[in-house]
Amino acid sequence: MSQKIATVLFLKVAKVQKQKRLTSDKEFESGIKKTPIKSAYLTKIGFRGDEQADMLHHGGETKAVLFISTATYKKLNELSGNDFKYDGIAHYGENIVADNIDEADICVGDVLKVGSATIEVSQPRQPCWKLSANTGVKPMTSIIYNNGLTGWYARVLEEGDVSHGDEIHLIKRAYPALSIKALNQAIVDPHSNQDVTLEAINCPILGEQFQASLASRAKIEDAKNEPFWYHAEPSE
Repeated sequence: MSQKIATVLFLKVAKVQKQKRLTSDKEFESGIKKTPIKSAYLTKIGFRGDEQADMLHHGGETKAVLFISTATYKKLNELSGNDFKYDGIAHYGENIVADNIDEADICVGDVLKVGSATIEVSQPRQPCWKLSANTGVKPMTSIIYNNGLTGWYARVLEEGDVSHGDEIHLIKRAYPALSIKALNQAIVDPHSNQDVTLEAINCPILGEQFQASLASRAKIEDAKNEPFWYHAEPSE
């Protein structure tokens, strides 16, 4: 299988820098403010020139590259009452902005050819408080989480160059039931589709952090009323 599904509209990277929190004058370090570049080499741990401050929750081989779609940008603008543009600084920490696809069109385990690199979709992004801080929109993290508009991470199978305008080709789909949309619905309510939840918990491709979160939430009797494990800004 080799099917063109999208195009790399924008490629973004950033160095770690200090930012102020939304609710106080305290600062935090992050590489979320990524800026567009023409091309970059994609390694096993991400694009050269791209950095993450919190390596526990961001970056690494399972989260080497973060995708978001133009459709997701549009939906988030509608839900938050904003007009964020996807052609400038990253509002959501994305590395790649793609057209024609969104969370419903991409599945965990999808093998994609992007430029000369080959990647494998690993999990949805797990939204955290920094998304609210970076956008200046207090409910943004909740909007992203509750509506499943997360974007998705991928691991790198073959390193290579990726450039603005490169085509994105779907090479292989191993888990058609585990779309990013379905997984985002499962993390909000693991009991809404128990077949999806069970398959995800046992999927060897799914990122370990997301898998552990889902397995833990599946044991909660009323998961809808429980907060997401990485949802709120720390108080310290």
